[in-house]
Amino acid sequence: MKYFVQGLLITLIGLFAFSSCQKSDLIGLDINPQDSINGKYIANYNVNTVTVRDDSVNTFNIGQYPLGSLSDPDLGTTEAGIAMQLSLPSSGFTFGTGPILDSAVLVMRYGNDFYGDSLNTSYKVDVHELTEKFGANYYSNKVWSIGESKGSKEGIRNFAWRDSIRITQIVKGGPDTLVKVAPQLRIKVDTAYIRAKIVNAGTSNLANNTAFVNHLKGLYLKVSKAADATGGIAFLNMAATDVVARLDVFYRNTNSSGGKDTLTASFNVAGEAASIKHNYEGTAVKAQLDAPLQTFSTVYVQPMGGLKTKVTFPDLKNLKQLGNIAINKAELVVYTGTSTTSILEPSQALTLYQPDIAGQRQSLPDQVSYWGGSSYDSTKKRYIFNLSTYVQHVLSGKSEQYPVYIIPSDVRFISQQSRNISTIATTASRSILAGKDHPEFKIKLNIYYTLPHQ
Repeated sequence: MKYFVQGLLITLIGLFAFSSCQKSDLIGLDINPQDSINGKYIANYNVNTVTVRDDSVNTFNIGQYPLGSLSDPDLGTTEAGIAMQLSLPSSGFTFGTGPILDSAVLVMRYGNDFYGDSLNTSYKVDVHELTEKFGANYYSNKVWSIGESKGSKEGIRNFAWRDSIRITQIVKGGPDTLVKVAPQLRIKVDTAYIRAKIVNAGTSNLANNTAFVNHLKGLYLKVSKAADATGGIAFLNMAATDVVARLDVFYRNTNSSGGKDTLTASFNVAGEAASIKHNYEGTAVKAQLDAPLQTFSTVYVQPMGGLKTKVTFPDLKNLKQLGNIAINKAELVVYTGTSTTSILEPSQALTLYQPDIAGQRQSLPDQVSYWGGSSYDSTKKRYIFNLSTYVQHVLSGKSEQYPVYIIPSDVRFISQQSRNISTIATTASRSILAGKDHPEFKIKLNIYYTLPHQ
């Protein structure tokens, strides 16, 4: 049995190759010299590539929420904010007799990722009041209506998402205690605003959550930085159990004995949504978005409703003329292109999907029994995707040949068995990929197959 190794093959070249003398030409292939292979490798990289916009993301109940401002010299700018709704500590909540507000702090647990410049950029996080009512199932391209800033945290040199901190914990009837807590972002909110909007809200507005959210529609987090700074995207875990996302209001009131009690009222976050904006003006990406029918040598993938790479194999069906060949292995090999910054590393994992006749995302047949993505090989600077069953199904007529799309993946938030092919917003890492006719590394489809009757 002879094995032939080749990239995509147009019919004329394929027939000529098999009628000529046999010669092993394995340049560019990762083949063990001990393997018994007698075949040809045709240097035909007819794999078309172009960057297109990805779908927006439903940011309801995702693993972690992006927050930040990132200036990518290759992919433009990304701004990510978080809208949130608060709930009462209890129905009919009251601050008691003669409440005196001390302070208010918005508290959120960090997630497990940061992408960007964690050393040289100074960030400012502002807390705004929403001026529109919060709902559910908002997508990432939602633009929220907000008012002026009601509090901020300035001079953040890095989002210390891995570092625990120490805070002063109020103990009722005892001395305050310094305690060590999990990594979290804490932002002071303007006391005059909290006093007018919450402490003095009145019994009708604090009667139940429906009345409260009509009174205080919600809060919105927004990040700013210097225009010439790289910046970055941090992530917040709004569903953490060790640090509940909340607004803590610290106050004193008069107790039954006429003394003063120091108390804390926590208004927990009851709903959240991410708002993400990408701007590609002035970048090479814009040219591709304006010409989706062309093919390009450098292509891009970006999460958070950003970019995906469309891949087509225009000559794949021509292999049918060789007969009922058996596909032993088919691999799409994609190398990373050249980035203008070393700070922004490639995505650690990418995956594939194909649309059906209705345009709905479908897993490739190779993904049925296992996760069909590819982890990044940082040594060889590439991703390798298994397309064996996909190619066999196309050649046998079992499946229609639709385009294949490369998109980011985040294996921390999906099972290896889940084959998640949805747009994601739990990571900000992107990849620059070498496409067709790249000057150094061309995208290629390596096909190992057996001819009939061999």
